[in-house]
Amino acid sequence: MGKNKNYNKNQFKKSKTNNETTTQQQQIEEKPDFKIDGSILEGGGQILRNSVALASLFNKAISIEKIRYNRDQPGLKNQHKAGIDLMSRLFKAHITGCSVGSSKLYYQPTLKNIQDDGVIEADTKTAGSICLLIQVSLPCLIFAPHSTKMILGGGTNCDFAPAVDYIQNVFLPIATTMGFQCEMNIDKRGFYPKGGGAITLTTQPLKQPLSPITIVNKGEVTRIVIKSYFTSPRISPLVAERMNNTAKKLIKKDFKKVDIETELIDCSKFSFGDGTFIEIRAYTDQGCIFGATGNGAIGIPAEKVAEDATNSLLKDLQDGGCMDEYLQDQLIIFMALAKGKSQIKTGPISLHTQTSIHITSLMTGAIFTITPLTNNAQSGEETNLITCDGIGYFPLISNDNNNNTKSDLNNNNNNTKSDLNNNNNNNNS
Repeated sequence: MGKNKNYNKNQFKKSKTNNETTTQQQQIEEKPDFKIDGSILEGGGQILRNSVALASLFNKAISIEKIRYNRDQPGLKNQHKAGIDLMSRLFKAHITGCSVGSSKLYYQPTLKNIQDDGVIEADTKTAGSICLLIQVSLPCLIFAPHSTKMILGGGTNCDFAPAVDYIQNVFLPIATTMGFQCEMNIDKRGFYPKGGGAITLTTQPLKQPLSPITIVNKGEVTRIVIKSYFTSPRISPLVAERMNNTAKKLIKKDFKKVDIETELIDCSKFSFGDGTFIEIRAYTDQGCIFGATGNGAIGIPAEKVAEDATNSLLKDLQDGGCMDEYLQDQLIIFMALAKGKSQIKTGPISLHTQTSIHITSLMTGAIFTITPLTNNAQSGEETNLITCDGIGYFPLISNDNNNNTKSDLNNNNNNTKSDLNNNNNNNNS
């Protein structure tokens, strides 16, 4: 992390000596409630994050093998290890196998609720994505019996992971309609290869289970925002201007009458290292938000960066769903925890979404169905309706009761009617 005045490396102090802690861990018999195959479906870090988050919420022990099996470099990377370390501190978990490169992990939380120990801090110590730390921890933070403040360090705008801008401007505005409060501030940007970025995330305690979410009417696109960031003087504002111009020109072909806002932002005063990226958002009259981002890189023309991000957004809009492909899988775990029936209309079901449904239904008992929508489909559209009967999770504050939900958490691998095929996906999430 960069030089953040609030950063306290001694936030989590050990109450035991290393020998005492090691002895205690050796005395714990490892009996997992769930055995997770990390190679199934997308076979990446999402399996790890969902499994650890849900194990923490339900106070269940898990073992995961073949971690990130379908990636070019399998096993835990720094950002994955940082996420597990963060969760183990929050839930005082017994863990084995949490080291960079490890393909096996045992995780057993010993607390049922996050204790109010002050500011929570974690750092990938690389350009590894901060957003991966958010994804593993946020489903648990919102159910804490008290407000939380978390300061995270690492990469803010990384390839193969959501940008912090996407979490802040697309995911949170949609997800918080389910009833939880979360605010996010981007304190410092961190780019590849140095990292050093920082964000602050705060949550407020829930007073009741999450509400179900219904997003089935896309409506018409009414506004599009294009923002290109750069760090002067190393990177010229002309680079950002070329990205904006390219994106606007491509979007105008399909949305001639829609207002398009553009902005160039010099973020050098709030960045650690140099970088450039583009963020594009589309808003509809029914409250839907679509997002796409692209990161500049040495040897890659600014026009190519903008073109790839714009084409991603345009494809999601043309597919006919009410959200982009990245939002659909990020909502799954919250739909399962909500009380009642959630429904979201999406474009093609991504492998990440299939994987999230598989792991989430396995560990919560929530029932998902995927219904292809073919009636009145416009040319080029491929839409689906994802329905979830949520379990109405709400934690018991009592430390004497192991049953944190009324749902029967059975070990059934077939809790979804969708066809979860075992495809591979080689992105580096």
